[in-house]
Amino acid sequence: MSTINDRVRTVASMAGMDRLVRETPIGSNRWRTVLYNKDVRISTDEVEELGKLFPSYRWWMVSGDVAPEIGQTSPDYDEANRNLIDQNAG
Repeated sequence: MSTINDRVRTVASMAGMDRLVRETPIGSNRWRTVLYNKDVRISTDEVEELGKLFPSYRWWMVSGDVAPEIGQTSPDYDEANRNLIDQNAG
């Protein structure tokens, strides 16, 4: 099972450095540290800002669980659903 740090880094990587710096009050040095230094601890500031950028991943980031019935998914869950929808039965 992944850790909160792993899940936050996954979402931060999805956003990309440009978007993180442009759309959050957190500077590029901190995001670079979060993304590339696995020994650094993630702060609540990063979790909160990523939750604003990706509201459907908030629950997954902090718990590791999904709750699709209330719109809380994960990147893997969304990818699996995209693959199911894209399949052609015939």
